[in-house]
Amino acid sequence: MEIHGVDFFLGLSAGVALGVGLTLAVGRVRAWLGRSEVGRLTTEIQQLKRRLAEKDKHIGRMLKETERLAEKLGKTRITTDYADLRDS
Repeated sequence: MEIHGVDFFLGLSAGVALGVGLTLAVGRVRAWLGRSEVGRLTTEIQQLKRRLAEKDKHIGRMLKETERLAEKLGKTRITTDYADLRDS
């Protein structure tokens, strides 16, 4: 079977046209989905999950700091006598 130049050119141009057409179609579908309610809600959910993770990390740091301070305060002794405070 022999492939002539014209056949090769027709096949190549058809392949290029099909590739460009599919690329444009996929781009339009993705743009349409991005503007849809589902796309907007998906983006919003991702942002909320990210913000929640940041807040959880911050709360964890604050709890660790509170525990550290509580341990530090628990180790120190209060030398003030309460009876002296009542007398004054």
